[in-house]
Amino acid sequence: MQTRITARHFDASLGLRTHVEESLAKLERFYDRIYDAHVILEDNPSPEAEKRAEIALNVYRRTLTASDTAPSHRAAVDGCVRQLKRQIVRYKDKLRDKKGTGVPRP
Repeated sequence: MQTRITARHFDASLGLRTHVEESLAKLERFYDRIYDAHVILEDNPSPEAEKRAEIALNVYRRTLTASDTAPSHRAAVDGCVRQLKRQIVRYKDKLRDKKGTGVPRP
């Protein structure tokens, strides 16, 4: 999976970038046909403001998106990954249902 990370209004540290890539790699356990991911991390200049993360995953014929705000970027990314996990499981179930039961017709 190709991962693009965009940091708006700040420079993302190497540790944060590594955390994002490791978190997204966990999603491949649920569905292995994720083509690419675009992660947007946004920072507000005021210290009490929440950090925002948006993730867009491109899978077969679909783009799954999630966004979350939290006190830190790591927590926001973890929230997005939880949302995307649910979406991937539902998407995979829909694909499996469309294929049919595999029972030949009489």
